Amino acid sequence: MSVSGIGSSSNGNTSSAATNALTSNYATFLTLLTTQLKTQSPLSPMDVNNFTQQLVQYSTVEQQIQTNQNLQAMMDTLTSSAALQLVNYVGKSVTAYSDTTKFQDGKADWTVNSSADAPGAKVTITDENGGVVYQGTTDLKAGNNTFSWDGQGTYGSDYSSSTGAYTISVNGTDANGKAVTITTEITGKVQAVDTSSQQPFIKVNGRLLPLSALTEVSA
Repeated sequence: MSVSGIGSSSNGNTSSAATNALTSNYATFLTLLTTQLKTQSPLSPMDVNNFTQQLVQYSTVEQQIQTNQNLQAMMDTLTSSAALQLVNYVGKSVTAYSDTTKFQDGKADWTVNSSADAPGAKVTITDENGGVVYQGTTDLKAGNNTFSWDGQGTYGSDYSSSTGAYTISVNGTDANGKAVTITTEITGKVQAVDTSSQQPFIKVNGRLLPLSALTEVSA
């Protein structure tokens, strides 16, 4: 069972680059100000108001650098904390919104939620290339329904030993011919977590899913 490493987000890299640029400008500002003070004429010293304005700018730049450093430290802490919490998901059974899954124990299972009874709903399953491998019908009841596919294709092929991912599409109407709202979910154990991007993901049945897709977590 693998757990992905904790990586830095793109926001962190951007913030670091911005801080480095600001620090470089700050150093240049100090050099110019020091040079100006050293080379000023005793008979014509720097205007007090002008000097005061430059000191204010100096203070502002210094505060910006410190603020950026504090924000970066906070982001790093939050990222590490979130990653540690995500690790707790590994090995747990979860249900999540998704129309794509892989075969487990010779079958592919989906939970199909319908807003109303939909007799004879049309089911289409496609492979990773978008090719249709199965077409059929199923009677949906209002609420959750389980649809299990044994891998037998419409045109005689057997996909049950495939390691690829398959996507289901279900469309149906109620007794009055009105289209019903249908959503699909998958259930499986969390195999890994991925925090390498700004949005964390969990791997379920070989698929990366955002945390926002989760609808249920159990031991």
